[in-house]
Amino acid sequence: MGSVLIVGAGGIGSPVAWILREAGVEGITVADPDEVELENLHRQILFRDEDLGRAKAEVLAGRLGVEGMRLRIERENGPALLSERACVVDGTDSFAAKMLLNDLCLDAGVPLVHAGAAGFRGQVLLVRRGGPCLRCLLPEPPDAATDECRVTGILGPAAGSVAALAAGEVLRSLAGDRGPSDLLLVDLANGRLRRSSLAPAPGCICSASAIPAAGSSC
Repeated sequence: MGSVLIVGAGGIGSPVAWILREAGVEGITVADPDEVELENLHRQILFRDEDLGRAKAEVLAGRLGVEGMRLRIERENGPALLSERACVVDGTDSFAAKMLLNDLCLDAGVPLVHAGAAGFRGQVLLVRRGGPCLRCLLPEPPDAATDECRVTGILGPAAGSVAALAAGEVLRSLAGDRGPSDLLLVDLANGRLRRSSLAPAPGCICSASAIPAAGSSC
């Protein structure tokens, strides 16, 4: 197994870090610029009241024995942070950040496990060169004003369910599994877990050599 970078230490990223550590994955790094906030404790289950105001990455570093980096991944520092990673986990909470990670990982040739949740629902997709990728799923992502996870919030069990599925996809990638990258869809309102086949979109960057510049950060 190789080193894993988890971007985002919230309701998805922090349980992924815990699951991977318990599975024996070494070299886990968690990157997040934010601090622990009271309103997020219902879904960010590895944090406690006494952690309020502390950097999430630093709390997880001490609690799980992983490397914590209090920083925001951007186009400029992304390539160096992704260098020699075996897999990256997207635990961010905005589409701008998710698209940036999608592009950076495709550019670097590093597998990315995209994970997202909003309300009762969530999704997971293992992104690799050759597709499909997040841009195949969302050719025109919503802007910040309509970003659903920011508007509706995230149910704690939805974040936990997505985290478990994402950790499974990481372990599958680390084990060298080259099976299809299907979209995993969770809907707790209806008690459903669905696997959906997703084909690379014609002309998408996941199958092209040129990756467009991105000015966003995550």
